Amino acid sequence: MFISRELIGRVAWAWLLLTGCSRELPLERAVVTREQPPASVTSPGGASSGVAQHATSRASGVAVVELFTSEGCSSCPPADRVLASLAARAKSQSLLVFPLSFHVDYWNYLGWRDSFSDARYSERQRGYSAIGTGGGTYTPQVVVNGEDESVGSNASRIESLVEAALKRAPRSQIELEARRAEHGIEVSYRVTGETRGRVLNLALVEPRAESQIESGENAGERLAHVNIVRVFSSRPLSQGTVGQWSPPAGPAFEARQVSVVAFVEGASQRDISGAVALELP
Repeated sequence: MFISRELIGRVAWAWLLLTGCSRELPLERAVVTREQPPASVTSPGGASSGVAQHATSRASGVAVVELFTSEGCSSCPPADRVLASLAARAKSQSLLVFPLSFHVDYWNYLGWRDSFSDARYSERQRGYSAIGTGGGTYTPQVVVNGEDESVGSNASRIESLVEAALKRAPRSQIELEARRAEHGIEVSYRVTGETRGRVLNLALVEPRAESQIESGENAGERLAHVNIVRVFSSRPLSQGTVGQWSPPAGPAFEARQVSVVAFVEGASQRDISGAVALELP
């Protein structure tokens, strides 16, 4: 029997709608608590506050795992747990895996406004719409190294994508330095190797947080998140491969510990060619 590619695409998209939230749904404030120890990105140990931390990317393959999630989506908590498990394994085995949780805002109309959500993260996800079988986005969705995607709760597929990514040698190298300063965090960077047509992404990450959800699809649930992106910046490397970044002060600095993650991606194809991270106590 002949089955058209169009029919296959429609069936695959229908499956994604069944396994992830499929509707695009204001901001009740989440009750957030922070605790130790955090599930963290792979990075060297920290020193005392105010002391500069240094990290240099290695010659080994990396896997940047972006989870697009929402506290307003009932399908997302299992994916949050998968990301937490991946983060814990990366830390225990010293893997160059960088799990990042981007909370999108298009579910906020369902009755609960995710306090971690940002319209810019929704826009970032839309930039990945072409890599999915159905040509769209959904939650929970995971993107690995900007090239492959999966339903965020599909642990086995995500593990397979991560293993494949770790086998590919990085093409860009990053030197990163960060310190806590009087008015926030100061970050310095230098990128070498492949830089043409590429951008440097810088993320300020809160390692762990919990929210008590009071309304919406997850009403009554206490949700745990890891590696939540609180501040995000992209810088074209055509404008310079050496620079500084000072994330604006905000709620993220209330955390006992934060991480800075830097990764290089293609300006158009979005493939990731290098990554590094460090922790600040």
